[in-house]
Amino acid sequence: MKKTKIITATIGLCIAASFMAGCSSQQGGSTGETAAVQRLEGGQTQIAIEASESDVLPEGKYRFSYNGFEIVPGAKVDTALDAFGDDYDRMEVASCAYQGVDIVYTYPGFTLYAYTDAGVEYINVIEITNSLINCGGISVGDSIKKAKELYGEPTVGDDFGVLYHDGKTDLQISTDGVDTIVAIVYKRAE
Repeated sequence: MKKTKIITATIGLCIAASFMAGCSSQQGGSTGETAAVQRLEGGQTQIAIEASESDVLPEGKYRFSYNGFEIVPGAKVDTALDAFGDDYDRMEVASCAYQGVDIVYTYPGFTLYAYTDAGVEYINVIEITNSLINCGGISVGDSIKKAKELYGEPTVGDDFGVLYHDGKTDLQISTDGVDTIVAIVYKRAE
């Protein structure tokens, strides 16, 4: 069991390092974000976390929705943590993109990768590896064909996954090299 945790942590660090390699400094605003609440059919509530007008957030359609909360890569981490709760493990790793640290928040089933700019943490990447989490009609374990039917022709693709780009957000869907989705990643695009 301990060996499995060490291997999992090592793989997580490698993934975090590869995601953070493309980080760059982004100017953030000085005020907080707001949450818009919307009642959905069937009594469900959806809460969308958005930046205030003075915050600079990536524009793009790829956003992670979980338990009624919607998070866009580039949003402030504090708002996401408030939305998702404190059931996470936090780890700081030396950044390979700049001097400083990158922060990894691991929740059951997904991971938030963050960077710091002017003392404020922002979400860079959201990685989903749990087959129980529905990501806009696809889940880990589904066929890549289902993703292509849902999202259309990818911007880039090969045997190990596809990448969709819109504005300043990306949706990366990784496969096992054959047909099965093994990870769904929302990330801030450069």
